[in-house]
This record gives sequence, structure tokens and C-alpha cells, in this order.
Amino acid sequence: MRINRVFLIRNQMRVNGFSLIEVLITILIVSFGLLSMAALVVSGARGNNVAYYRSIASKQTEDIADRMRANIAGVTAGAYNALSASIPSSSDCAASACSATQMAAYDHAQWNTANARLLPGGVGTVTGNLTVGYVITLMWTEKEMNGDIDPNADPSCPVGVNTRCFVTRIAP
Repeated sequence: MRINRVFLIRNQMRVNGFSLIEVLITILIVSFGLLSMAALVVSGARGNNVAYYRSIASKQTEDIADRMRANIAGVTAGAYNALSASIPSSSDCAASACSATQMAAYDHAQWNTANARLLPGGVGTVTGNLTVGYVITLMWTEKEMNGDIDPNADPSCPVGVNTRCFVTRIAP
């Protein structure tokens, strides 16, 4: 009887357990799956960040276009023909009355201040005239570009490392 009992215990050990190699292989497969899921989450977050900045750029170009349409006298006078990336000093037209040219300088200052606040390294320019229309260009630094130059950038946009450009053409 004793011999049968020892034989029975040995058979149960062989049948009932997992080997260490099977456990290690399972851990390896699960860890690859978890790493893949983490990479997918990071990629999704990066895509959301890019979309967020493009959405802001779209709203900011609409903002300056609306400001120009509201000050058509300034547009006619040529006050919006060459708005640079710098923030000019201007009168506070919200507190007191301003001329059309002063309002254009105020719009320019308010717009580029908002660009700098809302977009990383955000600056905007406006070029053109009433006859041919205007080109609004917004530029910002996008770290998701990983030190590359945007291959799909508009030809009128200055080329720069990690610089994203958003160009809109309008006729007020």
C-alpha cells in the first residue's frame, strides 16, 4: 500500500501544477500587452494636444478676422495691412474712444497678447490689403514634432524646428 501511495502523490504533482517557465512566459506576454496599451494612451494624449492647439489657432484667426470686420474703417485706411509678430503699445480703446487706426493697434496688441498666452510661443501676423485680401498666419511651438520641421507647412510660413503654422486667407 505504501508504494501505491507514493506513486499516487508523484502523479498528482505532475498533473496539477504549472511549471516556472509557463508562468514566466505568461508574465512576458502580459507585460508586452500592457506596454502596448501604455504607448497607445500616450499617442492618444499627444494627438489630443495637437488638436487642442490647432483649435485655438483656428479661433484666434477668427478673432482677428472679426476684429477687422468690426473696424472696416481701419481696414480701408490700411491699418491692418502689415501686423507684425511683436506686441505694439496701444491706447486702451475699451476705456476710451479711439480712432480707426488706434483701434487697429489695440486689436493687434490684444490679439498677439492672447496668442502668446494661449499657444506656446504663439505669435501672429497679418499681411495683405483690401484689394487682394489678407493672409493671417499664426505660429507656435509644438514639442510633439520632436525637433522636426513641418513637411506640410504652408509655403508662406517661416520654416522652423518644432514650429507649427496655421495660415488663413480672408477678405473682410
